Amino acid sequence: MKVSLNWLRRHVDLPENAEEVAKALTSIGLEVEGTEEPGKVYEKLVVAKVLTCEPHPDSDHLHITTVNNGKETIQVVCGAPNVAAGQTVVLAPIGAELPLPDGTMLKMKKSKIRGVESFGMICAEDEIGLSDDHAGIMVLDDSIPAGTPFVSLGLYDVCFELNVTPNRPDALSHRGVARELAAKFGRPLKPLAYELKEDSEAASSAISLEVVPGCGCSRYVGRVIKDVKVEKSPAWLAKLLHAVGMNSINNVVDITNFILMDVGQPLHSFDMDQLHGNKIKVRRAAKGEKIETIDHTAHELLESDLVICDGDRPACVAGVMGGVESEIVDATKNVFLESAWFNPTIVRKQAKRLCISTDSSYRFEREIDFTTQDEYSRYACAMIQEVAGGRILKGSVEYTGDDHKKNLNEVTLRTARAEKVIGMKIAAADIEKYLTGIALEVVKKDAESITFKIPGYRPDLEREVDLIEEVARLIGFDNIPYTLPSFKMQPNELPPIEVLNRKIRKTLSAMGLHECLSLRFTSKARTEALFGAENDDRRSKPAALLNPLSDELGVVPTSLLPNLLKSVAENEKNRPGSVRLFEVAKGQFKRDRKDVRDPGFDESNLVALTIAGSFDVNPLNDKPAQIDFAAFKGLVQSFLKRVGLVVEFRVPAKAELFLHPGKQVEVLADGMVLGTMGELHPTAMAAFDIGYTTYVMELDMDKMEHATHKKIVFEPFSRQVPSSRDISIEVEKTMTHEQILARIKGLNPKNLAKITLKSIYEGDKIEAGKKNMVYSLTYQAMDRTLTDDEVNKAHNKLRDKLVANGDIVLR
Repeated sequence: MKVSLNWLRRHVDLPENAEEVAKALTSIGLEVEGTEEPGKVYEKLVVAKVLTCEPHPDSDHLHITTVNNGKETIQVVCGAPNVAAGQTVVLAPIGAELPLPDGTMLKMKKSKIRGVESFGMICAEDEIGLSDDHAGIMVLDDSIPAGTPFVSLGLYDVCFELNVTPNRPDALSHRGVARELAAKFGRPLKPLAYELKEDSEAASSAISLEVVPGCGCSRYVGRVIKDVKVEKSPAWLAKLLHAVGMNSINNVVDITNFILMDVGQPLHSFDMDQLHGNKIKVRRAAKGEKIETIDHTAHELLESDLVICDGDRPACVAGVMGGVESEIVDATKNVFLESAWFNPTIVRKQAKRLCISTDSSYRFEREIDFTTQDEYSRYACAMIQEVAGGRILKGSVEYTGDDHKKNLNEVTLRTARAEKVIGMKIAAADIEKYLTGIALEVVKKDAESITFKIPGYRPDLEREVDLIEEVARLIGFDNIPYTLPSFKMQPNELPPIEVLNRKIRKTLSAMGLHECLSLRFTSKARTEALFGAENDDRRSKPAALLNPLSDELGVVPTSLLPNLLKSVAENEKNRPGSVRLFEVAKGQFKRDRKDVRDPGFDESNLVALTIAGSFDVNPLNDKPAQIDFAAFKGLVQSFLKRVGLVVEFRVPAKAELFLHPGKQVEVLADGMVLGTMGELHPTAMAAFDIGYTTYVMELDMDKMEHATHKKIVFEPFSRQVPSSRDISIEVEKTMTHEQILARIKGLNPKNLAKITLKSIYEGDKIEAGKKNMVYSLTYQAMDRTLTDDEVNKAHNKLRDKLVANGDIVLR
């Protein structure tokens, strides 16, 4: 926000220079990000006294003057008609630079004008940036001594660019900033000086007001000014507005902008003769209603929009921008002035939806003072009458809803608590001085605490700690002594889920996979391509964003796979051969809210990985091996083992639609399903435009973290020489490796230490619907080396029991 130093001085005495004021503002939390000093370029200008003035012998309009600049007397040739001896003027001496309208600089140097030497220039107002007046030189008060730097007279304004935090709506006006400076320097804030002269005619006789209760406008004050004369604003008003970056429009509109920047109350002025039915109605817009705002843009309104209507049509988008049909123009004679309090949330939403951000909406969104609508309406009417004349009709049409805040908040501050938080001794009297300095009112006090009434322009002061922060701010953070508190050093342990997160990322990176960092939004179409239209699977029900950046980013993700597979497709096109990706992030699942504080979402920590195309990326291989189920399963198993999980795999009771029906499994640990893995279904591959054979896995990290809590117990291993025997069996194609392992382990063969699948054969040399599987069985005892007879006996016994059910045939 831009703040004018001269404007601030209308509210508080500030003899300090710009640098001192900027330092004070920053010290109280209103950070000065930049300073504009238009007078800096005129630093070499000085006040001078004209001693003599004679006509130029070779010109009918030039004069030869001698002027004293406080150090010496010099000769200057001047062409101004009003120059005369005895005047106090502004002198641009040799070496001074003056900016020209085309942006270049005019440097003063010794010159000859029609044969007479001139050692500088006596300046007019337009030549030194004070006005457009070029009728003659600028004549100053004779009490100003010669040699005084001209910029020190305070005729040039200084503007500060303040970084105002969102919780400080009071600092979005000059009076609010001046109030802070008054407290900082211990000076009184000047009262608003205006005189309201009302006519005998009542405002209610000229216009009526209706506000629909609960529409978002809880306070509305309207006043009528008749017979105004709309014209160019006076110089003082235009100059103030220009200093803070606002263009002067006309005297009536400029006053509404002046009040906005002066005290922070947004106003809107209507051309009353353009309002239909002499009635103002505040309501929500009807479906299909339209309005053309004063920026000459047409907008279609929604039923959620709050509008000001002139009886039968929207004339203003409340708190945002007025309509073009009722704007103030040169022909306007009668003005209806609005001063209101609108719901910040409603204003923010409609301003964002309509893509209109104005100085008014910016303040409404941050919540303006709810107590001053009538006072600032009076202030504005008096100012309009001062610059545009007219008759202010008596009273106002106004509305105060039941939902409008009636009472100011009260907050109690304990002295001992303030001392503990700030870290220094503070007397109760000093606390009272600081807080009353920013217009907080003492309600009651005792030996231990003080209760303050909070003014309406400080909605951020809600708790005791807020008042403590104000005290610290007004003391000055630089004035609070630095002390190192005593504390015990304790190791800062990471949460278990974060430990697992880091271990997973480190492990997968070490295994040659690349980490993805996707936006935390995804496409509903991509989600449906994997999980189908909304069904019992909660992953198929992503929450839609109210204002998405695009359709591609329209929902929050319930799974990491949609974005991961999108990355596979993009990498396949740009990095052919092999794609190896993983991501660790959260899935969000929408549910019914329990109360207003409940966000209505459950979050799950997820890890997903995918390998597409080549599995063996050794550059020495002419034909790298393509990823298959066994290779992917081995990679997943190895990964989980490295993070401390011993898992098993089983065919899911309910198959995942996006995975190949015969090449998918559930991943379990301690009997708990962590997630699924398998080959991507051809239909899903087509939906994502993926050509490579692709395998995916997604696991719930919260369940993984729970499973890793299992206590690890060391079991001694055998140091004896092992013996191996192979067994070749023929089974149905539907029988899985896990089922055969369970069958063998269930027979509890003596001294069997390890079972390894060596090969699987399906072809024309075996009966249709069958497959041949070869296993290597390792036998090993803990206390001795087994003999061949012992191994053969145990192995033959296992073979006999294995075929007992008839579903396994030895080959």
